[in-house]
Amino acid sequence: MKYSCSYYREEDDAAIEQMVLASYQWENPIWGVSRHEFCKGLHPSHTGFRHAWEHTVGVFREDGRIAACVINEGNYDGEAFFLFESQERGQDVELLREMIRFAKTHGAGIRENRRTRFVNIPIARWNTVLADLLLEAGFRQEVETDAQLILPFGKAPFQVSLPEGYTFSDGNATPSFYLSNVHRHAFAYGRESHACDHGADAFRELRTMRHYREELELCVLDPRKLPVAMAIIWHDKAMPYCELEPLAVVWWERRKGIGRAILHELANRVMGKFSDCTGMLGGDQDFYTRIGYEKKSETIRYHWELDVVISWEKESFDKDYAKEVVSPE
Repeated sequence: MKYSCSYYREEDDAAIEQMVLASYQWENPIWGVSRHEFCKGLHPSHTGFRHAWEHTVGVFREDGRIAACVINEGNYDGEAFFLFESQERGQDVELLREMIRFAKTHGAGIRENRRTRFVNIPIARWNTVLADLLLEAGFRQEVETDAQLILPFGKAPFQVSLPEGYTFSDGNATPSFYLSNVHRHAFAYGRESHACDHGADAFRELRTMRHYREELELCVLDPRKLPVAMAIIWHDKAMPYCELEPLAVVWWERRKGIGRAILHELANRVMGKFSDCTGMLGGDQDFYTRIGYEKKSETIRYHWELDVVISWEKESFDKDYAKEVVSPE
């Protein structure tokens, strides 16, 4: 076998990060810097799954060199993202078959019924080789797609308009629990969620990521100097654009233009700091298109699932599950 496979280890971080950065040369990546560092930095404390990557991420090597990786967001949800050392690796049939096999086994999610295994794999449209192999392996293409929306930067700064009495505060002055409080109120999780009590720890750990910059993390404070919105921008010189992750506005302050204002302020800060940066990646929601974001690329999603019966049940006696995870030659 040409490629060896192992679980993720911390010493793999540098090589995996280089794969993430390399992908900007041939695509608007699905798994970019913001997603990588947000998941690595925030999710362990936010979800409580501190060892998810060590248990579910597959690293593939050729002659000791990392060539590819099947990574996820660190929450055992069956989502699998494929990273490659080069675009050529992303079309290596032998490698892709091994990665698909890993995703269907060690990387699969399990539904609440404890029977159904499932995997969701988003891929870029250029990778037709991977698309064909996924179909051969029993995946089906989803109808819905995910758009990559980018706010283009011009020469002039954006107009920034906050409601009267509201102010910005950046990561040099804002405690981490301000971020988690805004996030909690914006996305409606309470005491049943691990993140309710550990969110401040999660954002404190997020601030230790390599591409984090205090001046590109902003909170909006209301006239009482309490936090009501937050956003963080991520950028590297290898990226043609910067990336937003996350943006949150508390529910009682919506529809006041605060989200637009915080993004425009961050865009102006990025343009002042990185003259070669061409825009800002946002989310795939109507809000972004309404404020000037444009669709630049599209992600196709593939889904696979399989019911696996407990081994001692009679229903399982004639099942050959091994054939379900092997792609046809």
